[in-house]
Amino acid sequence: MLSCLNIKNIALIDSLELNLRSSLNILSGETGAGKSIIIDSLNFVLGERADKSLIRYGADMATVEAVFEGYLTPTVAEYLDDVGIEAEDVLILRRKMTLDGKNECRVNGRVATLGTLKGLTELLVDIHGQHEHQSLLKAANHISLLDSLGGAELAEQREKVKGIYGEYSGAKASLGEYGDSDERARRLDILNYQIAEIERVDVKEGEEEELLAQRKRIRNTEKILSALEGAKGQLEGYGSGGVAGVIKSAQASLKSISAYDGNLNAIIDRLDSAKEELQDIADTLDDMLEKTDFDSRSADSVEERLNEVRNVVRKYGGSFEALSGFLTSAKEEREKIENADNYVEKLQKIIERTGAELSREAKKLTQMRLATAEKLEKNIERELNDLGMGGSSFKVNVESAFEPDKIGANGGDSVEFLISPNLGEPLKPLAKIISGGEMSRFMLALKNILADVDGIGTMVFDEIDTGISGRISAVVSEKLCNISRTRQVIAVTHMPSLAAMADSHFLISKCSENGKTLTHVTLLEDDTDEVARLIGGNDYSEFAIPHAKEMKAWAARYKASLA
Repeated sequence: MLSCLNIKNIALIDSLELNLRSSLNILSGETGAGKSIIIDSLNFVLGERADKSLIRYGADMATVEAVFEGYLTPTVAEYLDDVGIEAEDVLILRRKMTLDGKNECRVNGRVATLGTLKGLTELLVDIHGQHEHQSLLKAANHISLLDSLGGAELAEQREKVKGIYGEYSGAKASLGEYGDSDERARRLDILNYQIAEIERVDVKEGEEEELLAQRKRIRNTEKILSALEGAKGQLEGYGSGGVAGVIKSAQASLKSISAYDGNLNAIIDRLDSAKEELQDIADTLDDMLEKTDFDSRSADSVEERLNEVRNVVRKYGGSFEALSGFLTSAKEEREKIENADNYVEKLQKIIERTGAELSREAKKLTQMRLATAEKLEKNIERELNDLGMGGSSFKVNVESAFEPDKIGANGGDSVEFLISPNLGEPLKPLAKIISGGEMSRFMLALKNILADVDGIGTMVFDEIDTGISGRISAVVSEKLCNISRTRQVIAVTHMPSLAAMADSHFLISKCSENGKTLTHVTLLEDDTDEVARLIGGNDYSEFAIPHAKEMKAWAARYKASLA
């Protein structure tokens, strides 16, 4: 249930904390006091569209926080798990909006998208009023609501159909991968061509890089030869500037004076060693010169191989790793197709068997739904009769298909609730009911029947009394009280009989503080005066108080009868 609603800087609300209770919570107050602002704030935190005009004048942002307790139904737990949010004992939803239009949504402190927030809150709260947040108006939800009324037997049959459908659709998908015999033959030709092409080129890992290096050397042969010859000439002493000649001259000079200084002999020996090392380097350069030669045929061969390697790599993935992966995959697919006939025959037998079974069991599920729909139609029309709509007709429209390919995991049925609020008028989808009073009463009738099965823990009725008065208002009050025995109900009302039925009654009022008009909320310990005001207006007569007391006594007797 929604245990607390914290609102900051929304319209006339500066800061407001509404601590709600289980059962029937009534919000009342004079027109313009701010009841609709509270509902707008609730819609905002539940993920409905909102614009920055909601932000209180003078503030730069608005926030609303909703706290839920006892909220963790199996459906909610599954949703939280699907979106990756850890379920906790208390669920805290928070939404913030700034003047520059930025929105932030958080679920238990974790940032969430608006879609995630709304998907979650649709499982927690159902609002009937000017801002539609109603699961029951969505035709897509009608089949699950109908099935919920069908009990365990229908649920078991639905699961049976789901299991058969899984086997049937799986076999169909597998067969689709093989195609027909002509398609397989065409595919086999393509695979054989691709495999043969890749194996013929036979690209080695790192080969492209090696070929690029070879091409670079070939394209720079002339430059390499010139540099090698120049270095060899310098080392061997050709010409007066050669390194070898310089060493020889240095040795001659030192030998001419070596008789005078014995240390010079060691230096002469070192020059001999240097001369030998330089000669070895010169010999190595000479070998490189002999091996370095421009061969046009070799250059053409490298260029041709490089183009061949590049083309096949580019064609089958763009890298050696992708090319290797493609070849492996192509060989596996070829093997699969070559052995396809056996698999196809097995799959066709599975499809034939499960298709017949799926059609048979889907028909049984449809019959169960039709029986459940008939009961629902009678119950709805009885409820509408209680609510003063005795001329109404209600129908659960079930359209069915039993061909295997038209049956899904949920069977072959599509379900939509239709209503004719007046005798002689055609049946219409719920969303096309025009009268506010008719809509309010129908939704109340439906919710009263479905109260124990749709799994939504909090129901909000924003001025459910629209178009309702007299005896029907008492019936409406009783119906809402009935619903509130199994879930939390929050109702904004001007109807005294409903206010008298409150388990918790909150008075919404506004006052002026420091030159500003602000909305306040008060939990009434004794709401007799407020019920009297609703009966007779602000200047209610002397009979309003006794009438209010009588109405509260009536409400108390009714609640006691339910207990």
